[in-house]
Amino acid sequence: MSTSGSPAGGPDGGGMLSERVYQTLRAEIVHGDLWPNQPMIEAEIAERLKVSRTPVRESMQRLAADGLIVSRRRRWVVYEHTPEEIQEIYEVRAALEGQAARLAADRADEEDRAVLAGVLDADAKQRFLSGRARVEANEQFHDAVVRAAHNQRLTSELIRMRLYGFNTRVVNSYDADLLSRSWSEHEAIATAILEGRPDQAADLARRHVEHSMTIIFERS
Repeated sequence: MSTSGSPAGGPDGGGMLSERVYQTLRAEIVHGDLWPNQPMIEAEIAERLKVSRTPVRESMQRLAADGLIVSRRRRWVVYEHTPEEIQEIYEVRAALEGQAARLAADRADEEDRAVLAGVLDADAKQRFLSGRARVEANEQFHDAVVRAAHNQRLTSELIRMRLYGFNTRVVNSYDADLLSRSWSEHEAIATAILEGRPDQAADLARRHVEHSMTIIFERS
């Protein structure tokens, strides 16, 4: 994601600039580029993103509301979820991802089917199995399933549940066999959706998230 933009108060307006800063920082936290307990120093972030401190300050308030950062000794730091919180997040995610897959199997239109097939092509598989791009490839797959469910409230809840997601810390826990298994699970979920089998799609999606949670606790 680009971090450049018009200065605050410029053509883009302060609100749009603040939104871009927020999305950039949120992605860096969720993807593991910013680590738990890492300080979030406004002046340094403003310089790195080439913005004033105002949009950074506004973004910090939103990140705090998301539960991604906390104030500690008069400075912001990235929040470290407890094992209990991580388990709760994944338990809810498992239920929601399962329901999303169930709805997608019933509601996916032709455009949804094309997108879902596209995120499972050979190029996507290669990106998933190698390097940092696997994070984006994974997110594209899950996003395609959620979009095909055509339920905005469900989409919003799943976005919130991905605060601790398939990020670089989790990626580093996956060896070649686990990555191959995860990709196979994606293919099975997609096949169930594309063939209109909602119960199977829901069960596969739920077990896929539960498997990810198991790996986190065993290997992280």
